[in-house]
Amino acid sequence: MKCSAIIVAAGIGKRFGSSEKVFFEVNGKPLFIWALQIFENLEFINDIWIVTRKEAFEKAYGYLKKFNIKKVREIIEGGKERQDSVYNALKSISHNTDIVLIHDAARPLVSKELVERVYYSLDPNIDGVVPVTKISDTVKWIKRGNIIGGTLNREILRAVQTPQAFWYKKIMEAYKKAYDEGVYGTDDAFLIERYGGKVCTVEGDEKNIKITTKQDIEKMESYLNINSIYNIRVGIGYDSHRLVSGRKLIIGGVEIPYEKGLAGHSDADVLIHAIIDALMGAAGAGDIGMHFPDSDPQYKDISSLVLLEKALKFVKEQKIEPLWIDCTVFAEKPKLSPYIPKMIENLQKLGLNVNIKAKTGEGIGFVGRGEGIAAQAVCLSRIKLEP
Repeated sequence: MKCSAIIVAAGIGKRFGSSEKVFFEVNGKPLFIWALQIFENLEFINDIWIVTRKEAFEKAYGYLKKFNIKKVREIIEGGKERQDSVYNALKSISHNTDIVLIHDAARPLVSKELVERVYYSLDPNIDGVVPVTKISDTVKWIKRGNIIGGTLNREILRAVQTPQAFWYKKIMEAYKKAYDEGVYGTDDAFLIERYGGKVCTVEGDEKNIKITTKQDIEKMESYLNINSIYNIRVGIGYDSHRLVSGRKLIIGGVEIPYEKGLAGHSDADVLIHAIIDALMGAAGAGDIGMHFPDSDPQYKDISSLVLLEKALKFVKEQKIEPLWIDCTVFAEKPKLSPYIPKMIENLQKLGLNVNIKAKTGEGIGFVGRGEGIAAQAVCLSRIKLEP
């Protein structure tokens, strides 16, 4: 079945105090990316559609590139109300879509388990699925003049979250009817309910909080600190290659004009090799040679950026999250500083935060004599442990 996800990020953030709410960064990552990465990494999600303000398109695309989000098919302009924004996306996605998941970007702590629970609970006998949580407080309704009108039975009340899952044809039909009648609801399930559809509930997640005010950011940070146990890891990488004639000089994925290149089985990208070594060190997984041996013909002349992508996939499977990489390239010639911005860009495309420096050998040693180039890298990472 074809499943599309709609991420709604078009709110004006009035109570938050900023229209940039979804771009507010926690631990170096904007709120909408926290949510988006969960959907990106789920196999049953075929494509993702983001709805946001038109003036935020460029910034959103920049973050998608930085965090290597590949499933986003298109960014859609939002409407005046949330319902308008969702409808704009529903009209844009492929009409052969079977299931649509609708999630608010303001819920950044949505979990993989919750999305799976919602998705797999949708069956042909129902029209939609929503996650809910029990209400622990006593709930009263208020009359004019702030007078209590009565107490509601909290045992039958639930707080509703997103993502919500629907059969695409069913939710489109409900939206069209709502617009014909001028009806607006506070969530998508309301429209299914209104027109006689059957909506099932599943257990929600207390951590799946909605960021409405800046005080909610403190709640989010509290959940991240309390419910996640991390162990900091540091990996150190080093590599060096001889300069020889008849080879291209490639450093950091950038081809640099020079009379010589680096000798090696792959493209001999000394900087990328040092970074891979640092990543493997943080994962406690040996070095680059153990994973990509120069005796293996499949790695002959391969781009080291491809090797880095494979290395990143490996360390993430080990629950290693690279936080920061600091690198130094040692070369007497050529001058590398003009090419460093492009090197950083190449690495940021893979989701890495890096700093790159270039130093000479001051005429000392094999670097100083122009016989070769070396690089070192230090990777600060964290590994998530089981609580």
